[in-house]
Amino acid sequence: MIEFTQQRIKQPKTGLAGDAAPDEKDASTPSPKPTATSSASAQESDKEPAAAAPNPSSVSPDKKWEYKCVEYNGECWSQIVKAGTTQVVVDLTDVPDGAGATNAEILWAPDSKRFAFNYSPVQRHHTGFHRALETVAFYQLRGDKWEALRSLEDETTESLAKGHVPKNAYPRHCDPDVDTFKLRNWTDANTTILYAACYARSSGEPGSSFLFTLKFDEAGNWKIVKAHRMSKKEIEEE
Repeated sequence: MIEFTQQRIKQPKTGLAGDAAPDEKDASTPSPKPTATSSASAQESDKEPAAAAPNPSSVSPDKKWEYKCVEYNGECWSQIVKAGTTQVVVDLTDVPDGAGATNAEILWAPDSKRFAFNYSPVQRHHTGFHRALETVAFYQLRGDKWEALRSLEDETTESLAKGHVPKNAYPRHCDPDVDTFKLRNWTDANTTILYAACYARSSGEPGSSFLFTLKFDEAGNWKIVKAHRMSKKEIEEE
């Protein structure tokens, strides 16, 4: 921004002859006429500050909220702020092992009343708690305040599959510490598609993978309304 400002300060001088003042400009020097090239250059110059603008996908559909990745000690600290400000409304470093989380991604519901936070948590196996390689946190807007909903922190691919797929499809031999959960998309304001996968406990080879359809009620509680075990071909394409 400093460099851009300095360039703009210098621009009025470029059309002058030497160091002459504007009123002393050489009359024999024709005034430059706008051309396609000069116009394009001006447009490119005007676009330079926009490089600092947020990625459109990080802004909620209603343009009121914005995802920010604040660098701290070389790590990304994720926040939701009021669009166009630095006012933090959700500190996503508060989610389990969210401080310094990687692969961070926000998926907004079409009505901007909910969002999903896909991220890879900082692994702390010494805590003794289950931690997936990738997971999802959900938030819902109540009035003017964002509140955390039930996350996938305590879930495993096996626990999600139980009761929703045939028993012979349960991923019983999966290692819960290498589960992967990732929200694919919102199909409407209350419905999402969740990708869940696990790896075999013994060999580390890919195990079972599923697509779960989650439905949210007004209170923000979600439940699985549909489950699909992915075929080998679908997994390879994934």
